[in-house]
This record gives sequence, structure tokens and C-alpha cells, in this order.
Amino acid sequence: MKKTIGETLAELRKAKKFMQKDVAMRLAEFGVHITAKTIYNWEKDIAQPNARQFLALCDILGVDDVLWTFRGVHRGPYAGLNQAGREKARGFVDILFRVDEYRDDPDEQKQAPHMLCLYDLPTSAGSGVFLDDSAFEMIEVPAYVRSDADFALRVSGDSMEPLLQDGQVIFVKQQETLEIDEIGVFGVNGDSYVKKLGRGELISLNPSYGPISIGDYDSVHIFGKVVG
Repeated sequence: MKKTIGETLAELRKAKKFMQKDVAMRLAEFGVHITAKTIYNWEKDIAQPNARQFLALCDILGVDDVLWTFRGVHRGPYAGLNQAGREKARGFVDILFRVDEYRDDPDEQKQAPHMLCLYDLPTSAGSGVFLDDSAFEMIEVPAYVRSDADFALRVSGDSMEPLLQDGQVIFVKQQETLEIDEIGVFGVNGDSYVKKLGRGELISLNPSYGPISIGDYDSVHIFGKVVG
């Protein structure tokens, strides 16, 4: 006699060593908010999950062949294989996924590197046209850098130590405003700085350097926020 959907759900849950409340918690990660009591009702066939809930359950419980798991229907690439054969076939599929030639989108692993302009801070001082400066080189952006970075900058000096070191490459999101205590790139009266924004001043992290006061008649431009 074939198992009911509820009996199969219970069997799959127990195989994963999940409590009913564990499944309910995992369903919440899929935007499905139900209680352990609902899981109980499903497993006892008192009620049944809707399509969205059912698909989330299959993901949580590791179901990749719905017809076979819930109806015992032999169809598709695993047709004719018993459970042991299906497990072995899945193992071969996992191996193929590691070879770009057989991937559905082999270019996914071979995307062109993300490149940004790298400026040297001492040669980038100017009158508000920082990104038009010709003194830059193109660099490949490391994977850990935020995707919203617009350009890179090589720090000059030790005024932002210990956070930023002399010669370190930082990554900047271009924007015209910053919140107090955020670190950014500033142009002040034709000179450029990497500093923390204070109230009416630009602050160095190295206590050996005093703050740069900003007066009413100073020309100040914000080039962006340091994001990496």
C-alpha cells in the first residue's frame, strides 16, 4: 500500500532528524509562517500544504524527485532505478556539476573580472574633478569587495592608522553625502583626504594628527564613502 503524502512527509522529516518545530522554523526562512501543529496536521493527512508550502518542504527535506518520492512513479532520468541506484546517479550528477563543460551556464564560473580605476591619493587632489584625473590604473577587484564600489584609492600617509595603512588600497562608493562618523574621501580647498566625518571637521584615526576644521568659506567636496 502506498504511503500518503502526510506519511511520506513524516518519514522524510524523521530521516533528517528534525522535530516538527524544526521544520516550522525552516519554513519561516522561505516566508512560510506556520506552527508545529500545522506540520502535525499535514503529517496526519488532516490538512495538506498548498503549492508554495509544499515546494518549500521539498527543499527543506531534500526532495529532488517529487513523483518518485510521493507517488512511486518511475519517470524521468531516474526511471527504473531503485533508491540505491538513484543515490548513485545523484553522485554522478554532483561530479558533473564540478566540470564547466557540463554546467548549464559554464560562463557562470568564468565571468570577466570586475575592474575598477585605482587612483593615487597624492596625484588625485584637484578642484572637485577627482574621477576625471588621468593618473589611475585599472585593477581587478577582490571577491570580498562590495559590488557597489565605484573606484579604488591608494592611501598615502599614516593619519588613518590603525584602520588604514600607508599604501593600502581602499574601495569607495561614489556619493555626495555622508553620515557623521562615516569614513570617506574629501576634497578641501583643492587637497584630497581620506578621513572620518565629524561635526564641522574631518577626523584622523591616528591621534598624532589633529582634526581638519571646516569653515564657512572652505570649499568642501565629498567624493564618496569608503566601503572596503
